[in-house]
Amino acid sequence: MEFAKKNDSGDAVFHISKLHKSDNGNLGCRYCGADIQYVSAHTRGASKTPVSAHLKLWQDAEHRNGCGYSVKGAVDLLVADSNSVENTNPIFELQDDGSYLFRMNILIDAQKVAKNIKESGGGFESSGHLSTRRNYIRSEKQLASYFRSAAGIAKLRSLIQESSDVEELKRLVKIQYKDGFISWNDFYYDDTRYHMLFNRLIKGNLPHPVAISVTLKGQVGFYKEAKYFPWSFQCYSQIKEDNHKKLVYIPKLQLARENFHRSMSAGETCLVVGDAWANKVKDDSSVFRNFNISVFNKSQFKKELDAEGNT
Repeated sequence: MEFAKKNDSGDAVFHISKLHKSDNGNLGCRYCGADIQYVSAHTRGASKTPVSAHLKLWQDAEHRNGCGYSVKGAVDLLVADSNSVENTNPIFELQDDGSYLFRMNILIDAQKVAKNIKESGGGFESSGHLSTRRNYIRSEKQLASYFRSAAGIAKLRSLIQESSDVEELKRLVKIQYKDGFISWNDFYYDDTRYHMLFNRLIKGNLPHPVAISVTLKGQVGFYKEAKYFPWSFQCYSQIKEDNHKKLVYIPKLQLARENFHRSMSAGETCLVVGDAWANKVKDDSSVFRNFNISVFNKSQFKKELDAEGNT
């Protein structure tokens, strides 16, 4: 939730940036009026990861059926927005029980098509490659739509604080991959599960894109020798004890284009959907475990909380 009403302010709607802890006891859901509370910004864990101020349901409060801030209401809005894009094969498929399939294969296939067209087109910017350029633009549009949908559903997962809501989301959205399904635990990783993601990457157990919640740290770096992803943004780590040894798991965003990082700032939490990889630790005495997420389309990442209130 990014907006709320104040019980003593009529129909006025306030963005979270205009609210304070002193408003608690006077806040209601903008859609259904359920009691909600403001949680101040704080840091979490040994790594001191910043946690932005956020709104959550008051203890024992529930959204009404159909509320846009209920899990089902948010999923329905996201699916409707995703399916409204022209010339794309819907990535969400409604099932008889009212749940949705998130079709991971469509996202993966769209990635391959966009990559193949770009590599085979070479200099498609020239007038002699108009057909290739049109196909590339069309494939990029489809890929952006699919990434927006994937990042949107990951953002919804990251904003859920209540365990009952997490179970409701798992019931409403099932992730289809090839001829089977993958669990939400294999798709979504927050900063408490970086160690699990790193270990799975090292073992080669994640052949599909993943959604990762990261909080940006420091400034973007530029590495001119990097062929495909020359801009790199380090994120806050997870610090974990293993056999009395402190291990530090550090995610890094690897960006293909310079303009991607212009909308990013240190301290912001983002949801990023993309291919991840990690290198084996060569020095056994090292405490650092780095892993990377490749970003080549601006729709791959979504801010967890937008200061202007945009979703």
